[in-house]
Order: sequence, then structure tokens, then C-alpha cells
Amino acid sequence: MCDIETKPWQGVRIVYVHHVASLINSASHVWGKQAWNTGDLSKNNWWLALISLGESWHNNHHAFEYSARHGLEWWQFDLTWYVIKFLQIVGLITDVKLPSQEHKQKMTFNN
Repeated sequence: MCDIETKPWQGVRIVYVHHVASLINSASHVWGKQAWNTGDLSKNNWWLALISLGESWHNNHHAFEYSARHGLEWWQFDLTWYVIKFLQIVGLITDVKLPSQEHKQKMTFNN
């Protein structure tokens, strides 16, 4: 028997998160724009970013998988990055990795 009290919103939250994660992994390989030459079908999808709190900058993620920030442009909403940046400012995390200008240049389509 489980001692955890269940609330209806917990089920909704779990279903929402799983469906959005699945949608990101499928829709972001079909619809959107490729900012970086990753050699795959990953795309950045702005409308999916709105419902996923910024987790759908999928082409950015494929290009710079090590990066703590995937909303690389000022207009690319990325709630996870804001939380990471806050934790870095208050000193709770260090060694936050971001793509260098050199790596960005290397990943552009112009090369």
C-alpha cells in the first residue's frame, strides 16, 4: 500500500510532461528551422517551445549537446537556462558549459 496521497493534478502533470517530451522528439524532426548544420533532421520549433517551456530548440541541442543553454538567441525562450543561470549566480553550480563562438562558426551552413 502506498502512503502518498494522490491528487488529480499529479496525473495531469505526468501525462502532460510525457506527451510534450514525445512531441518534441517527433515534431522537432519534422517541423521548424535548422539553424545549424548537424547532418540530421533536428529543427528548432518556436511554437513547441511555448508549451515545453523552451525545451524544443532541438537543432541547437543536436549542434551543442553539451551546452546548458539551448535557447541560444535572445528571443529563444529557455526556462531551464534561466534556472541554471540563477543557480550559477547564487553559487550553487559551477563549470556551466556554453558553445564557443568558434564552435558556432564551425556548425554554420556557410562552411
